[in-house]
Amino acid sequence: MMIENITDNNKIGSAILYFRESYQISQSKLCKGLCSVPTLSRIEAGARDVDSLLLEALLERLGKTPNQFELILTDFDYVLYQKREEIRKNIFNKDYDIALESLVEYEKIAATKGNIHMQFIINSKALLNELRGGAVEDTIALFMQAITYTVPGFKTNRIKEYYLSNSELHIIIDVVQRMILARMTAQAKEILVRIIEYLDFHKSMEESSRLYPKVAVIAGELFMKEQDLFRALEMINKGLEKNKGSRKMDYVGELCLMKAQATEGLRKLQQKWDTSQNECLKLYLQAYYVFEFCEDHIAAENIQKYLQEEYQWAGID
Repeated sequence: MMIENITDNNKIGSAILYFRESYQISQSKLCKGLCSVPTLSRIEAGARDVDSLLLEALLERLGKTPNQFELILTDFDYVLYQKREEIRKNIFNKDYDIALESLVEYEKIAATKGNIHMQFIINSKALLNELRGGAVEDTIALFMQAITYTVPGFKTNRIKEYYLSNSELHIIIDVVQRMILARMTAQAKEILVRIIEYLDFHKSMEESSRLYPKVAVIAGELFMKEQDLFRALEMINKGLEKNKGSRKMDYVGELCLMKAQATEGLRKLQQKWDTSQNECLKLYLQAYYVFEFCEDHIAAENIQKYLQEEYQWAGID
């Protein structure tokens, strides 16, 4: 469920208390790395002077998606929110000089506000290091530093034991993607497996189904590069299954295309290509129509060209 229209902080605290007790999560486990147990107790009791970024992280660790605008409590809090959005926008637009200037300002006013703000600062520095052509190893080190601010003593082999916010999960996924770039394949694969275990273990939480397609694409690509087509198909099908019923189409085209490619590769290895061309053709066409629907015309045209060359298919006008 999405936590919407909660402008009364007492209601936010009550929601956190309700979900925490429903999932039988202790206060110390939920707030570890984010705040102290007494601070969490105050939040659950309806304290009105709590940082919205902290509230957002707590709700996300409980698997709930808050409406950011409804968590703004003070003028100062609103200033910080605006500054974070400005930094994110500039990084997205690759305006790294402006982003760095804004980040320096943010660090001056927010660095003492708690671990969650320091995580945002270090995470932004990692993205800026990458944007400015820094070494991928330095980017990975900054991401790992960022995650340890709110997950003290973070260990990749213990991911399933944690309760992670959206930001924390995305940082870990960012680490995996950079490890793949740095050809740290074995480590990347190990962390991917742990992330999948986490998402399976916390399958009732909203972010699990939203992240699965993205993780499935990363894992599928990695396994396909290693010619482990059975494992790739397993992850691809899982990603597609998790996306069923969702209104989001993110990564669906990629998953459909990868399913077609992996199936095609398997059928050729099994020497079943002659009897499986229609099956593979249907899978490629499914990917084609998803990309067309999402207006990714370049991807659609590439599929069309491939089908015309490899399958002598002329049915797409």
